[in-house]
Amino acid sequence: MKTRMRRLFPSQGDFLTELKRIGVDPYALEIFEKKREICLLKIEGCRIEAANIIKQDALSVGADAVIPRTAISGKPEITDVILMGTQRTLEKLSLKLQKQPFGLKKIAGELTTVDTPPASFRARGKTISLAAPLVMGILNMTPDSFYDGGRLSSRKALEEQVARLIGEGAAIIDIGGESTRPGSREVSASEEWARLERPLALIREKAPEIPVSVDTRKSAVARKALENGADIINDVSSFTHDPEMAHTAASFDAAVILMHMKGTPDTMQEDPCYEDIMEEVYTFLAERADAAIQAGIAKDAILIDPGIGFGKRLEDNTALLRRMRELKSLPFPLVMGLSRKSFLGSLTGKDPDGRLWGTIAAHAVALGNGADILRVHDVAAARDTIEVIRGIFCDQKE
Repeated sequence: MKTRMRRLFPSQGDFLTELKRIGVDPYALEIFEKKREICLLKIEGCRIEAANIIKQDALSVGADAVIPRTAISGKPEITDVILMGTQRTLEKLSLKLQKQPFGLKKIAGELTTVDTPPASFRARGKTISLAAPLVMGILNMTPDSFYDGGRLSSRKALEEQVARLIGEGAAIIDIGGESTRPGSREVSASEEWARLERPLALIREKAPEIPVSVDTRKSAVARKALENGADIINDVSSFTHDPEMAHTAASFDAAVILMHMKGTPDTMQEDPCYEDIMEEVYTFLAERADAAIQAGIAKDAILIDPGIGFGKRLEDNTALLRRMRELKSLPFPLVMGLSRKSFLGSLTGKDPDGRLWGTIAAHAVALGNGADILRVHDVAAARDTIEVIRGIFCDQKE
């Protein structure tokens, strides 16, 4: 028989199937699975002595590390390291680094835990599973939101929209009483709560089991919402707008969504600029999560959102979406708000009413890169997108 060769690009399930087809012993399946793909890790802020040890030990186990050319002479004193290896070689490297000085024992522990996704999150005593991605349906009660502002001013329209969100399978409903679109102005706490009170009561009446998120930057509004049955506080400022917000959320054992935004809604699109968009967003979210934990919020009640469209240019939004899997190194569920946003208009030339198909495409990319929750206007379309993606990539029988 003439030999042939083809390159494989298998998913986890397909890889295991291929191994079984050629008769690999069952005990070896896990070993080979850990050799399936190369992992790239960036270790920031290493002492140069530690970087040289990482390089030496990585090569000894079949991995590699990229460090500055000048490292051999001990310069610079602090450097970043890019580490390359399979899961198998990184496990071996971890064992070697545990015995080394210069803070390498801590790095050794992180090598085997990075990119471990959370299985659930907790909100006021409710445990919400993330076994499959969830859809968060948007309920905008603002007159000036970029897409659906003012559409729910009548009681009938509100009741129909709540019924639609529930009927189409929203796992969470996110209510907003203040627009945060570019150029929007802040409203008073009393006006914001007046917009939120009726829909919150309606959802609690019609679907008491559905977790409710309230999109607010104000602790006074958050307290009112939590007193009336909300479960999650979605703060686009990550507690930087109101220093009492973290303590308010903690006192109710609420879940929180922390989002990256450069500036404020009324200023964020005034010439935003980044040297390294992923590093800035990652560092900001890590620091705000630490602040939330210090304020008493449970680690398993924190979710993160990179803030697509909030103080970002088109190239920033697309880079974040393309590289969002890097945020999975943080141990928090990842919320993505892409629905009908302006960057999709820049790519397609469509206004918000015509951006559904672009939204579906962006959702598919986000799901492929590890999104846990999609915050959407169109629940049914998002649910179908999730089912198709899972059917192709996740529901594989070994």
